[in-house]
Amino acid sequence: MGYGCLKIYIGETDKLDGKPAYEEIIKMAYEEGLKGATVYRGIMGFGLKRHLKRSDFFTLSEDLPIIVEIVDDQILLESFAEKIKARELDGLITLLPVSSSYHR
Repeated sequence: MGYGCLKIYIGETDKLDGKPAYEEIIKMAYEEGLKGATVYRGIMGFGLKRHLKRSDFFTLSEDLPIIVEIVDDQILLESFAEKIKARELDGLITLLPVSSSYHR
């Protein structure tokens, strides 16, 4: 079984069950027993709606880009991605194979 990297691109203000979406995704990944997850907060970006979002001294965006990255076995990530899609989250999900020297 090969490793994969699942990335979920969302906005900072996106919600699942009334809570920040990135927190709910991390909680789901933890409860699934996935190997590791990280949340990244972007300093600048835009999505399909073409709204430029940035964080700097002069512009304080309240909806910065967020990336949730999860690394585990490709098959487990495929299953997890389907669970995220079923939650009807407004975002982009990518899944790529990776080579890894991760040790258990």
